[in-house]
Amino acid sequence: MERSDKNSFREVTISDSKTREKMAIKASIIGMIINGALAFFKIFIAIITGSIAILADGIDTGTDIITSLLTLIASKISNKPADESHPFGHEPAETIVTKVLSLVIIYAGVQVLKNAIQSIIIGNYMIENAKLVLWISLISIFTKYGLYKYKYRVGKRIKSSSFIADALNMRNDILTSFSVFIGIIFYLLFDITWVDPLVAIIVSMFIFRVGIRMFIETSDEFMGSSRELGEIYSNILETTQKFDNVFNPHKIRVRKAGYVYFVEMHIEVDEKMTIREANDIASQVEKEIKKVNPYIKDVIIHVEPLGNKEKEGYGLDEKSIKRIFGNK
Repeated sequence: MERSDKNSFREVTISDSKTREKMAIKASIIGMIINGALAFFKIFIAIITGSIAILADGIDTGTDIITSLLTLIASKISNKPADESHPFGHEPAETIVTKVLSLVIIYAGVQVLKNAIQSIIIGNYMIENAKLVLWISLISIFTKYGLYKYKYRVGKRIKSSSFIADALNMRNDILTSFSVFIGIIFYLLFDITWVDPLVAIIVSMFIFRVGIRMFIETSDEFMGSSRELGEIYSNILETTQKFDNVFNPHKIRVRKAGYVYFVEMHIEVDEKMTIREANDIASQVEKEIKKVNPYIKDVIIHVEPLGNKEKEGYGLDEKSIKRIFGNK
C-alpha cells in the first residue's frame, strides 16, 4: 500500500464522526448520480441496439445505485453513538449492509446469466447501431475507474468496510465494461454474432466472483475473524513491550465491528503491586494501544500476578499471534 494511503488513515478518526459522515454522504451521492446516468444510457442503448451484453452491463450498473444507497444508510447508522440498546455502538451496521450488498450483487449475476442463456437458446444475436455499444462501454470504463479510485480512497480514510466493498464492485465493473468493449470490437471487425451473449455470460462470472467474495468476508467478520486483525494484534504486542513492568500479554481477543475494533486481553504484573498501581499500569497500556491505532474503540485489560498458572481458555498470546499472522 502506498505511503500516502497510510498517512490518510489518520486524517479521519472514530472521534471525528461528523467529518466521516459528510465524506460518506458526498461519496454516496456522487456514486448514485454517476451510476444512475450510466445505467440509464446503457439500458436505453441496449433497447435500441438489441445488445444483451450492454443490457447485462446496465443491469449491473443499476445495482450500483442500490449499493451506494445502502452504503449511505450504513454510514448514517454506524456513526450514531452507543446507547442503552446498543452498548457496543452501531458500527456493526456496516457489516450487515455489506452482507446485503453481496446478496444484491449475486442476484444481479443470476439475472445477467439467465438473460444471456435465453439469448443463446433463442438465437437472437443481431445488434443494430453497434457503435453505440462501443462508445458507451468505453465511456463506462473510464468513468468506473475514476469512481473506483475515489470510493476506495474514501473507504480507506473512513475505515468503512461497506464503502471499500462498494469500491471493489466499481473495479469489477471496469472488467465488465471492458469485456463488453472487446466483444463489440469482435462483432464489428469479424462479424462474430454469438460473441455478445458470450460476453454477457463472462460478465455474470465477474459479478458472481465479487458477490461471493464479499459474502465470505462478511461471514468471517461476523464470526470474529478478519484479514485486518493481524495488524491489530501486532499493535497490541508492540505496545505492551514498551512497558518494563508488563509481562506475558495473553488471552488477547480482537473483535471487528464495522470500522472499529474491541480488544480484550490479560497481562501479568509484579504481585507485590497494590491494586491502584496495577490499575494505573492497565490504564496506561490501554491509552497507548488506542494511541497506536485510533480505530481501536475499547480495550478491556485483566491484570494477573506474575507467573499465574490458571487455565484461561481461549485467546492468543505472542507465540500464537506470530504463528497465525507472521511478523507484521
